[in-house]
Amino acid sequence: MVGRSEPRGASGGLGQRIVDVLALTVHQHINLMNSSGIIVASTDPERIGAEHRAAVEVLRTGRAVTVSQPVEGIPDKPGINLPLTIDGGLSGVIGITGDPSEVEPVAQVVVLTVELLIEQEREHRSSMAARSRAWEIIAALVSDGQSLAKAQELLAAAEIGTGPWCLGVWASAHPRQDGSAQPPEKAEQLVMAINDGTAPRVPGPPGPSWRGLLWAVAARGAFDEDLAGSDARRLTVSGIPDLSTLRSWGQDMAALGRTAGLLPKPDQTEHVPAELAIAVAHLPQTTRGGSQKSADGSPSRTERQCAL
Repeated sequence: MVGRSEPRGASGGLGQRIVDVLALTVHQHINLMNSSGIIVASTDPERIGAEHRAAVEVLRTGRAVTVSQPVEGIPDKPGINLPLTIDGGLSGVIGITGDPSEVEPVAQVVVLTVELLIEQEREHRSSMAARSRAWEIIAALVSDGQSLAKAQELLAAAEIGTGPWCLGVWASAHPRQDGSAQPPEKAEQLVMAINDGTAPRVPGPPGPSWRGLLWAVAARGAFDEDLAGSDARRLTVSGIPDLSTLRSWGQDMAALGRTAGLLPKPDQTEHVPAELAIAVAHLPQTTRGGSQKSADGSPSRTERQCAL
């Protein structure tokens, strides 16, 4: 029901979860009212869904309203009710039941805490949505199962729909036991930094960690080669002019992730040239000699022979 919607930003039961957490330290009843003055979360379940007269007044004036004595015919209880501000706008009301002179200091702290928790939850959801969008973009770029039109749509939604593009992958210097790539150290932190725009010298999101590789794709610019650390394996390409070429590079990089030893390390003076490494990576595993990886994950003898 519209009348019972929670304050903006406190969706999906977040309001009740916040109230329940605060109740562990605030030993008074706590009510959360929406922008219509309806109680949508409370430590007193019987009050949920009821109109709160004092909250309606708070929403009308934008000022705190104190209830000193109960009034016959009105269910409001003594306490203090303060405006809840989200994004600079009046979004709801927080009420603390009790002697107003005693609960007012507590109420101020509760309001600040609720506003902070709602903002943190929103940022978390935004980050998760960005990560999901990044995964969808990379999946569209490496899979023939999705059309180029779908890839274009996803890139446009991320505001990188127009090239030229740059695409890069990074992996740990030490492949997995089977020779495939594993994400570089602190990959999770890097994913967050890439997607929120704070990673060094990354033109913009998205950037998921997928199939053992840390990915980044952006329109224009160039990546910091040492984005994932100075010892990480990596391959970056910039100036990709069209979407079909971008997909081709994405598929090549995904193939290299299956044989991480073909991805060069910065300290390697000799490594398989990118074009030959990609050709070898696309070969069947039995042909590549995948079971003959050296201890440091460098290309097997068969892979070197194929590269030659």
